[in-house]
Amino acid sequence: MGTSQNRKRKRRVRRPDAGSIWGFLFHKNPPTNDITRGTLYSSAEEEDDDAHQRENLLRELWQNFSFWSTLAIVLFLGFVAALLYFVVCMWQPQSLDDIAGYNDKIPAKNLTALITSANGAPVSFTEGELNRYLRDTCRTRQTGIFSIFANVRGVAVRVHNGYAELIVDRIVGANMHQTTAIHLTFKRSVEHGRPVLNVDFCGGAPLLGNMPRGGSIGNVGVPQKHIQVMGPALHTLLDCYPEIVEAIEKHGYCPIFEKNATEREGRITLLPYTSH
Repeated sequence: MGTSQNRKRKRRVRRPDAGSIWGFLFHKNPPTNDITRGTLYSSAEEEDDDAHQRENLLRELWQNFSFWSTLAIVLFLGFVAALLYFVVCMWQPQSLDDIAGYNDKIPAKNLTALITSANGAPVSFTEGELNRYLRDTCRTRQTGIFSIFANVRGVAVRVHNGYAELIVDRIVGANMHQTTAIHLTFKRSVEHGRPVLNVDFCGGAPLLGNMPRGGSIGNVGVPQKHIQVMGPALHTLLDCYPEIVEAIEKHGYCPIFEKNATEREGRITLLPYTSH
């Protein structure tokens, strides 16, 4: 009786399935070629495959190499680098420490009274006297879309030999300076027997050999044609001094700018039409 029960139990014992994981591990004759190959030679074969792929990639790059495409990429990168350089220079303000009278505390001379009382005689004053007068009397404000994040700190004039540089000093954001300069050259002509004062937005060394310099934004020179957009700002400044403008028109004054290399500040002389 006990023997028959043991036989039945032995028949119920199932052999492990070769397809399952347990059958694979406990099979009498498990396949050994895959295990050996996967454990001993896989790293070497992978290194060979990687080296072969790198070799193919280098071969494809060399076959697809083109001198003109490489030159185009180099030129494009150079253009982007130059553009970034100019943008950085435009936002770097020029130094105003060398302009006499812009930051000192010396009282200003009343240039309006000096010019109007001359009654047509030549009038002369220094660069410092002009900047102190602009400092105390000129009240400007930023208009347009830039008024949202910028305001005008002050206006200064730097005198050169033969022309003047009108500089607008702005505060952008919290405390970042940005300067825009207009180069002014005055010439007098006679139309219908009357003197006419002509203003040109140019002065100084030309750009790129022969392009007239009209001014600068930050430390970047701007051609004459592009700086003409600052014309309305100049008219706004002149509207602040109607008495001086009237005296200049009445007596035909022409500003003459002079500054020697040995002088710290330049001089402005208003010559009437009768002196020529």
